[in-house]
Amino acid sequence: MQLNDISQWIDSQSAAVENALRDFVEINTYTANTDGVDTGMDALSKLAETLGFTVKTVNARHRLICSSNNTRKPRVLLISHMDTVFPPEGDFLHYETLENGFVRGPGVGDIKGGMLIGLWSMLALREMIPDHDVQMVVSADEEKGSPTIRDWYIEGHVDADYCIGLEPGFPQGELTPEVDLGVVYQRRGYGAYYFTVQGVACHSGSPHLGVDAVESYARRVIDLKALNDWDNGISVTVGMGSGGISPNTVSGEMRGTVSWRFERLEDGQRIQRAIEDIFERVYVTNEALGASDHVDYDLDTFIPPMERNERNQKLVDLVLAEAQRLNQNVVPIARGGGSDANWTSASGTPSICGMGAPAQGIHTTQEKIYLPGMLERINLLTSTLYRLITEA
Repeated sequence: MQLNDISQWIDSQSAAVENALRDFVEINTYTANTDGVDTGMDALSKLAETLGFTVKTVNARHRLICSSNNTRKPRVLLISHMDTVFPPEGDFLHYETLENGFVRGPGVGDIKGGMLIGLWSMLALREMIPDHDVQMVVSADEEKGSPTIRDWYIEGHVDADYCIGLEPGFPQGELTPEVDLGVVYQRRGYGAYYFTVQGVACHSGSPHLGVDAVESYARRVIDLKALNDWDNGISVTVGMGSGGISPNTVSGEMRGTVSWRFERLEDGQRIQRAIEDIFERVYVTNEALGASDHVDYDLDTFIPPMERNERNQKLVDLVLAEAQRLNQNVVPIARGGGSDANWTSASGTPSICGMGAPAQGIHTTQEKIYLPGMLERINLLTSTLYRLITEA
């Protein structure tokens, strides 16, 4: 098969692609539903092996799918995940065919459509170039920040020369057949703390006998929010707060969360230090008791950003050139949320993201994709991989 034959080949595969998509969407793979995620991984392994690929297990639960003999450079790593955000006891559980080429279902865009784009692009590439090195990793817990595979990324993954994330191809407007789709050149980093403000509880009729954890929490929230610097891509959010036992009690404890997003690693680390400084400060003191507030805190996650740089721009330029050749509407975009491509980019590997299915409403019960656009994206990814391999 030649490069110009891809469209016709993809058409011949369209029924198989949709059948596979339906099968995977029907498997509930909510992150906390480990049995469901593992069932999805087993189904993926079986499909990949049926298609002639080799499947390896990474860190007990994740999968690495390898095509060809993995000897010819460059090595390209495609990045996907199996888990979704939809619990099995919810109402959004099934694949649904809509009108005019649209389909809806849990994870259809984030990221099962992208996962199959990667698999069928590998299949198409094998028809054209027998000797190449493309692999696809499928994480089991990306929606939680990939805690059980992030070390694999940080330590060099598979020594890839390029990485391409298969998160949704975000439409720049309402999802239609003509709308521009994005290729992601930058993703913000993310950090989050859980914290508990400790005071001294007492009856509200004698507030001088306590240390008010609510006041301490409130004053900290004001200082945390003051760290926001949107002009430099920094946002800080106190997303949760709870505590106290009754209206007539000075609270002895308040629990909360704070998260922050950032475009540059140095900014993320600076804000982290500033947050910890706010945690360490004393805000409320009862000198008569000789007692003050204090905070216990735990870092939930810290994900580095996928920064815009010359390494990543080479991949962006290649995608845009192939999109123009194929008459596809693709534009470079930045995204506020992170993905596993953040880890590979931070490790020094040229990385881009957003090469998955055209999707709208992800993480909601209206999550849908445009199926013909998904097939076009197989063409775009295959063509991009072909040029990476043949022009290296």
